[in-house]
Amino acid sequence: MVNTRFLKILFSIIACGAMALAYVHQEVEIVKTGYSIDEHKRCLAFLLDQHRTLVYNLSRLGTPERIEDNLKLNEVVLCMPTKDNVLYLGAGEAPYRENETAKAPGSHIAKVLDTFTAKAEAKVAY
Repeated sequence: MVNTRFLKILFSIIACGAMALAYVHQEVEIVKTGYSIDEHKRCLAFLLDQHRTLVYNLSRLGTPERIEDNLKLNEVVLCMPTKDNVLYLGAGEAPYRENETAKAPGSHIAKVLDTFTAKAEAKVAY
């Protein structure tokens, strides 16, 4: 009789503890969901603000004819680029004249030691 009463009390304590843990877990999940909703609201407000800014900037843009008229009113003269103004670079060509000090011959020891040092190289992205 004492054994069954002890088991009933132990079972009741375990059941109440499990229900309490389930309740606390549910409340924690509700708080997490609330934080997630707040984060999504902040993100939505940011995106809506950016959208309004882009729509405003788009509405301020003009047609090419309007831009041309504004340039004429402000007396801005545009000219087409000539062959002298365009610079074409190949894969191995240097864009500017090379530095004369870089071409100056150094000592033989410096040349030997340069073979063991890492040199920066630009990568061509296509």
